[in-house]
Amino acid sequence: MRRIAFYLFASVSKWRFVMHMGCILFAFGWCLVVTFLESCCEVAAKYPSIKYKEIILDNCCVELVSKPEKCDVMMTPNLYGNLVANTAAGIAGGTGVMPGGNMGAEHAVFEQGASAGSVGNERVVEQRRANPVALMLSSTMMLRHLQFPSFADRRETAVRRVVSEGKFRTKDLGGDSTTQELIQAVIANVH
Repeated sequence: MRRIAFYLFASVSKWRFVMHMGCILFAFGWCLVVTFLESCCEVAAKYPSIKYKEIILDNCCVELVSKPEKCDVMMTPNLYGNLVANTAAGIAGGTGVMPGGNMGAEHAVFEQGASAGSVGNERVVEQRRANPVALMLSSTMMLRHLQFPSFADRRETAVRRVVSEGKFRTKDLGGDSTTQELIQAVIANVH
C-alpha cells in the first residue's frame, strides 16, 4: 500500500483524496482499513505541498458531484474505486467516455475507466453502437505513460474535436453514428 501511495503522491497535483469506509467496516477488516490509512498518512507527510484528505464513500460521492474539480486523484480500495469511477462516468457523460489506467511499479494496464452501462452488452456490439471514446482516450493515457506525449496530444485533440463538432457521435452521446464511423472520423482528424 505504501508503494501505491508513493506513486500517487509523486504525480504532479495539488489534491489527494483517500476514500475509505473505515467507520462502516469496523467489524469487517478494520485492521486492513487502519493499515491502508496509516500508509497514506505516512506518505502524505513527505509531500506537504499536496493537500491530503481522508473521506468516506458517502461524502466522496457528494464531493465528486458538487465539486468535481477538487477530485484530482483518489486512492481507494477496489470496490469503492469502482463505485466512484461509475459515478464520475455518469457526470462526464457515461461509461463510453471515461478512460482508465491502472499503474504499478513495473506494469500498467489501460482500459475503459468505468464498467456500468454498455460494457459487455452484446446487443450494443452487434449493432455496432458501442462508444469507442473511452478506449481511444485510454490509449492516449498509455501513450503518455510510455513517454510519447506528442502522439498522445494528437490523438486526444482528434477525439475531442470529433466529439465536440457533434457530426459523429454514438447513441449514448446523442448521435446515431456507428462505432466504426466515429473511429474513422477520429482517424481523419489526427494531424
